[in-house]
Amino acid sequence: MQSLTAILVYIPAAKIAEKTGKKPFVIATFVAFAFFPLAVVWSTSFGWLLAAFVVGGLREIGEPARKALIIDLAEPSLRARVVGLYYLGRSVAIAPAAFIGGLLWKISPVIPFYVAAVIGLIGVAVFATTVREE
Repeated sequence: MQSLTAILVYIPAAKIAEKTGKKPFVIATFVAFAFFPLAVVWSTSFGWLLAAFVVGGLREIGEPARKALIIDLAEPSLRARVVGLYYLGRSVAIAPAAFIGGLLWKISPVIPFYVAAVIGLIGVAVFATTVREE
């Protein structure tokens, strides 16, 4: 369900974002990232778990817009370096997540999901208030 949803939304969302603006689609992606762990942990049946993975697939709704926004905000001569630096920073930032998630899991298996959601919502707020689309 996750991959099917991602496939269905990726190209249409990219086309709409190109015409209407990228920021709302990036925010939608970040919101889906924040709510996916909650949707998984709140699933009480197989049907709800499928719905959770639809939410997981919606994480791709703003991926083309996010990548384009990163490139748009960089000087043309530095775009490749900016993209590389972005992915380096992101990878370094998320590297400890599995270890921390494992420690939180030992306390209670649902805690990592709630912590991920809170961090995701903080990310939504930071992005929405600090990034301006030019």
